[in-house]
Amino acid sequence: MWQEEIFTSRNRKVVYLAKVSTEPFEDGIDNGRIFKLGVDVDGEEVISYDRGWEMYPEDESLEEILDQILDRFPA
Repeated sequence: MWQEEIFTSRNRKVVYLAKVSTEPFEDGIDNGRIFKLGVDVDGEEVISYDRGWEMYPEDESLEEILDQILDRFPA
């Protein structure tokens, strides 16, 4: 199923769209439930995953945003 959410992280607008399985998935991020993910921060695409990394988080603040999203979908 597709999940979309908007939230704020460090005063930046984060919009993500994720395809999520009900169970952990071999091709998911860290073998988790998300196997497709697109993340925009302040209107710029910064993270992209489609059964493999297309655009990996470039810095610690983006890794923090990724962790916040992954925490929403525990394995």
